Amino acid sequence: MDRIRVIRTHVLAIPHRQRYHWAIGAPEGTNNVLVEIETEGGVIGIGDACGTRSAIATSATIETVAPLLVGEDPFRIEWLLGRLYRQGNWSNQRRFANQAFAGIEMALWDICGKTTGQPVASLLGGRVRDRIEWFGFIQGYEPTELADHARQLVERGFTVLYMKVGIEPERDVRAVRAVRQAVGSEVRIRVDANEAWDRLTARRMIRRLGEFDLDWVEQPLVFYDLDGMAELRRSVETPIALDQSVFTDYDVYQACAAGAADVVVVGFHETGGLLSLRKAAAVAAAAGVQLNRHAVIGESGVSTLAALQVLATIPNLTDGNQVMEGLFVDDTITDGLFTIEAGSSLVPSGPGLGVEIDWERVRYFRDLFLRVGQYPN
Repeated sequence: MDRIRVIRTHVLAIPHRQRYHWAIGAPEGTNNVLVEIETEGGVIGIGDACGTRSAIATSATIETVAPLLVGEDPFRIEWLLGRLYRQGNWSNQRRFANQAFAGIEMALWDICGKTTGQPVASLLGGRVRDRIEWFGFIQGYEPTELADHARQLVERGFTVLYMKVGIEPERDVRAVRAVRQAVGSEVRIRVDANEAWDRLTARRMIRRLGEFDLDWVEQPLVFYDLDGMAELRRSVETPIALDQSVFTDYDVYQACAAGAADVVVVGFHETGGLLSLRKAAAVAAAAGVQLNRHAVIGESGVSTLAALQVLATIPNLTDGNQVMEGLFVDDTITDGLFTIEAGSSLVPSGPGLGVEIDWERVRYFRDLFLRVGQYPN
């Protein structure tokens, strides 16, 4: 049996093409932790851990639990992750640990796929779809630049657009109005407030923005206010999506039981891996709720390729899922591995996650981190 020999991490700073404006701030770049797990037989799995809060802390977390992985069978993914939480004493810190351990779990799946010669989707139960549909992520701050970018995204074939609000009420109204006027009535628009509003403000803002026929409003209230979310959902016509409120399958259960969500928006960096994301999707499906894939600022193209594999296996997946394509000046994966045509991407059929790393870029991003450190939000 080929056992795990070593775990390596690379702490990176990846510049953005332009500032990423959202309710918390406007970061100039992404911090990412690339994860390599190598077996005794020389098989290398690649993963992608979120370094948004602290790339150094994420890397240190992975290095701390690495001894629990060395010498073990990489196919025992469920058992290994449980060991990291229990013996690594991370069970009560899951919201941070999940974002680090997702990189480990991703690399383990990559090893399994490469070893068996199968795409990870086949190991997770097989595809229920061959393409994944994305939304167009509108970038910018001023209404005019948002409208211009929205037009460009529609010209590329996106039929669902996503934009940030929760920045300033009047600016938000002007921004959504400009985008709606730019793209017409047929394109669906989703907005994300990222917990920026209290209950009263959320009700007022959703009713004001309702004239623009929104597809849904994402995370209008602070993550723990499920009662407020359920009350808000009953008082407005616009559907409510939950993001920061749902990290684990248990969070999804609580949100669905409270009647707090029309859709849950969650990714494997929140759940702690691809397998856990499928569990969260299954919980949502039992409640008749769809799952929309969430991407995080601290992920690279490695996560995008991993997302294609797991999303292809989820029956209750929405259209218009999130991808960070176009956010970075360059990526860690080689060119041509990921493409979007008419708002969707074909799921790769090669072994593992289908990842090939551009190591020259990785070295540049690693050196850049030594110079600029952690990007502030």
